[in-house]
Amino acid sequence: MDLLSRFDFFSPEVMRNPYPYFAEMREKAPIYYDAKLQAHVLSRYEDVSFVLKNHALFSSTKIRVAGKLQEERATVQELGSVSNLVTTDPPVHTRMRGLVSRSFTPKQIQAMEPRVRELSRSLVAEMTSRPEFDFMEALASPLPVTIIAEMLGVDASRRHDFKRWSDTLIQAGNAALQTGKTPEVVERSAREMLAYMMEVAEARRREPRGDLISLLVQETDGVAALTPQEVNSFTVLLLIAGNETTTNLLGNALHALIRHPEAYEWLRREPSPTACAAVAEETLRYDSPVIGLMRRTTQEVELSGGKLPADSTVMVLLASANHDPHKFPDPERFDPRRDTTGLMSFGHGIHFCLGAPLTRVEAPVALQELMERAPRLGFAPRQPEAIDYGSSFFLRGPRSLWLQKN
Repeated sequence: MDLLSRFDFFSPEVMRNPYPYFAEMREKAPIYYDAKLQAHVLSRYEDVSFVLKNHALFSSTKIRVAGKLQEERATVQELGSVSNLVTTDPPVHTRMRGLVSRSFTPKQIQAMEPRVRELSRSLVAEMTSRPEFDFMEALASPLPVTIIAEMLGVDASRRHDFKRWSDTLIQAGNAALQTGKTPEVVERSAREMLAYMMEVAEARRREPRGDLISLLVQETDGVAALTPQEVNSFTVLLLIAGNETTTNLLGNALHALIRHPEAYEWLRREPSPTACAAVAEETLRYDSPVIGLMRRTTQEVELSGGKLPADSTVMVLLASANHDPHKFPDPERFDPRRDTTGLMSFGHGIHFCLGAPLTRVEAPVALQELMERAPRLGFAPRQPEAIDYGSSFFLRGPRSLWLQKN
């Protein structure tokens, strides 16, 4: 296990390219114990799928990572000590998801396509008016955070604050694991975000509008409103998830296309909605925006790779499952024309990502608008060969991606 002897989720080498390590895990250590996380890491598609669809055996509550409760680790105390869709099991999860999912029906999400296209077109036009640009800052970041802010009913002009809050809160978990401390900048961001969200929620209680926060704070059709703490926790989760997932997907897509000229040329020839959607789906498989998820065993469980003790922390590697050759042949090849049915990038089972339909609208539309206006992009001279993926061990996407029109 030469590669696994050097494996560290936080090392720059692994962050640049974790997939060779995941391949060795699947072959030689399908239940790999990570001492730093104090978690059993699962890498095979069969095992990852089994965990995610069996919530009774693998709980989303009281998860300990590196000896600390995930609810305490994921953000600072003010934001992370309340329940949300990620850290609850039925019946709490069922009640919360049932309430918020009414704003994420396929019909409602599809109705947002014209606004997504309008915003994408505007951002692409401004971005490509310059000789070179940071794709992440110019398009990949502002598009999803603006859309999710408009859905929630918060001030989209504060998207730079949302991005800053999101980035620093994600850094909190990594800092806590590596140093045992939460940086002051994270505490400050948490307090700012908490104060802003509480102010918006209170305003919507007094004067409801046609936005998601208004829906959450009002009793509707006999369904009780979320508590103030639940509203705050959910809106924080949605701002971060709605920001990071699509942002990372778009960054990973452009990086993959430029690195794979044949696939890029295929898309250039006919950038149809179907082709752009296929590129987005293959990117989700090939370079997943979310590396993995955490669960806790409720009893001893036997998997294909061995046994897991009761009350143990489990990390399921979505990104590795998507590269399992038993599910996706020739997994290291980026091929938008492949069948991606069953990809794990949005999870599986009752915790399947609520925002997946929105991401599946945003990414193809943005790619199509980009292909229409700038069909030939390449790395700008200032772009380092080694992509900076930041410090997160569970999210994956470029921090910056400097491009130019060729």
